[in-house]
Amino acid sequence: MQRRVTQIESIRVLAMFGIFFYHLWTVLPDGGAQNPFGPILGDIMSQGYLGVVVFNAITGFVLTLPHANPGGKPPMAYFDFFRRRFGRITPQYYLSLALWSVVALVAGSMPLAALGACVAEKLFFVQTFDPARFFCLEPALWWMGLLAQFYLTFPLLLRLFQKYGPGRATAGCLLFGWGLWFVLTQLAKVSSTAALLDYMLYFNLPYRLPEFALGMAFALVWKARAAAPRDGDPETGIPTSWLLGFLAAAYFGLPLAIVFKAHLQATLAHILLTITCLGLAGSLFSWPAMARLGAKPAVSLAAATSYSFYLLHQPILGYGADMLRRLHPFAAMCLLAAISLPGAYYLSLYQDRLVAKFESRGK
Repeated sequence: MQRRVTQIESIRVLAMFGIFFYHLWTVLPDGGAQNPFGPILGDIMSQGYLGVVVFNAITGFVLTLPHANPGGKPPMAYFDFFRRRFGRITPQYYLSLALWSVVALVAGSMPLAALGACVAEKLFFVQTFDPARFFCLEPALWWMGLLAQFYLTFPLLLRLFQKYGPGRATAGCLLFGWGLWFVLTQLAKVSSTAALLDYMLYFNLPYRLPEFALGMAFALVWKARAAAPRDGDPETGIPTSWLLGFLAAAYFGLPLAIVFKAHLQATLAHILLTITCLGLAGSLFSWPAMARLGAKPAVSLAAATSYSFYLLHQPILGYGADMLRRLHPFAAMCLLAAISLPGAYYLSLYQDRLVAKFESRGK
């Protein structure tokens, strides 16, 4: 089996594009409505946030893959795992946090005390526990708090999956995460405390646990099949049952989501969108062309840079939108996309190279 799962690289880039255009729409929503294509453009862009769902599943998949049988590595000691994982994400995270803190201070966009409190929470990955500061400074950084929570629980989850198998473990995670969400949503109708907790948990575990768990389960079943392919298996080694499940989720989920999303309770709407989104991602994973595309150097580099891109692109869009308010909304959207997409990409490349240089000196 290949060491690098190249189709994941392609899917990661597509997910990052979705998030970028979603944030572009959030800063210039009128451009999504007032354009030659009609409001449907804004409707499509507004769904780009689902790229985070894909990132969550990819995170579960990538972390689980080295430990998947046969021949998987034993789980790492807790301290070693935390040190390695947080050591991988904090350099770029803290650099981008420092950059946008300085920009906000110079621009006077936040009072000093509020900026200090915001940065302090983000430094320790606890921003998602403070509703007053979920989206301060850079809204997209809420995901870093969720990612940290998954890292802290991953060793326990891996043991759960290895003990009970991917089927039962995933079912338990889905029941726990989405079941609790459904219960609290009902309680939120009669209790303000439950309503606040329901709102907060959308950005935290266990509500978002199923997304990671589905990625973990797929890693376990795919690794075993890819290591010992059978006649009739697709070129990418995906089990036939999973392939049919992905295709069915995409085929039936997409029209259902388009028609019923706005009329469903938030929990059910998110479940439907998650199933649809991961069905599409899984269908792309099974397409050999995605593996070939992900092996191309440009796509591989873009995928490797996607983490820094996520950390850096949103403020560029926000500040850029403020400077383009006098233009027609659609013209402003096109110009902002043309400037900020390559600008954020090259800034991300520079940040990654800067981190790599300091890490190489430290060895």
